[in-house]
Amino acid sequence: MSSRIVEAEYLHYRNPSRNSDKVFNIFLLEEDDVSYTCISEYGRRGTSLIRVVVCSKNPRPIAESAFRKKLEAKRNHRLTPYRDSPDGPDQSPLAKEYAFGQAPANRVALPKTVDFSETRKQVADRRMRINGILNQGQIDSLEF
Repeated sequence: MSSRIVEAEYLHYRNPSRNSDKVFNIFLLEEDDVSYTCISEYGRRGTSLIRVVVCSKNPRPIAESAFRKKLEAKRNHRLTPYRDSPDGPDQSPLAKEYAFGQAPANRVALPKTVDFSETRKQVADRRMRINGILNQGQIDSLEF
């Protein structure tokens, strides 16, 4: 029997002020009926992810325990708490390798998020360039 993904979680952490945009994916793979492997992927979004074997060829309860422990450690990290990723399996090479394109049955599909990559200053600069007049519509103290 070939390996198949039994359970998967896709997380991300984004902090624009620190120029941080990371992904973390973790998988529970069934090797055969009695042995399971837990594999994680991590790295900066858009780059090739680093793959790490968390535990290999263990009974399901031990592999699930390692899976949950690693997942909770990422979600509850003091400095970089990860959240559920809206991208899901689209960002994971391992999920594509195992053709795991659907969310697990116990997970609800998350809606796509809006990208707010343009800062308020950039929007204000663009608005100011459109009409070319500084403080248009505001009363200046020199007008009285």
